[in-house]
Amino acid sequence: MHLPIRPLTRQHVRLFDDHFFRHKAESGRGDYHFMPFAPGDAEGPRGLDARLLALPLDAPGWQRWWVAWSADERSIVGHLNLKGDHLKTGLHRCELGVGIERAYRAHGLGKRLMEQAIDFCRAAPSLVWLDLRVFGHNTNARGLYTTLGFVEVGVLADRFRIGGEQIDDVIMTLDVGD
Repeated sequence: MHLPIRPLTRQHVRLFDDHFFRHKAESGRGDYHFMPFAPGDAEGPRGLDARLLALPLDAPGWQRWWVAWSADERSIVGHLNLKGDHLKTGLHRCELGVGIERAYRAHGLGKRLMEQAIDFCRAAPSLVWLDLRVFGHNTNARGLYTTLGFVEVGVLADRFRIGGEQIDDVIMTLDVGD
């Protein structure tokens, strides 16, 4: 399955929101949690602020998003986001988030999205570190990140508790400043 991946534009934010809320609803249902919110919990992300897409990389809070489209290109089925720090002193780092709807997982889409982000970061002279956080039990994702060169730098044990389940938060980073 080789689905198209493109940068998210303002004109597709509504389609992105549709995808994001479908994806969020999958967390904790059927397999395991991948978002730090209980199923059906109103807490958490409420959609994308498209204004942040236009901020330059030297502005605190900048964001860049890539989206994977369904084969018919009518809906978004996966995403990857990079977010700049909210402090100017932290803008040499950015944090990565990725999400793929269940039906589209395990087909290489996550790796392709990750490679887009890594290439973007390596081409940006101001970025030196690409960070991410992943739940400790998400061994598939951790394996992918390790394969791509990310290194585990810490674990926040028992970071989240969802439905009585204790979830570790693993912090990984990649030096993109070569």
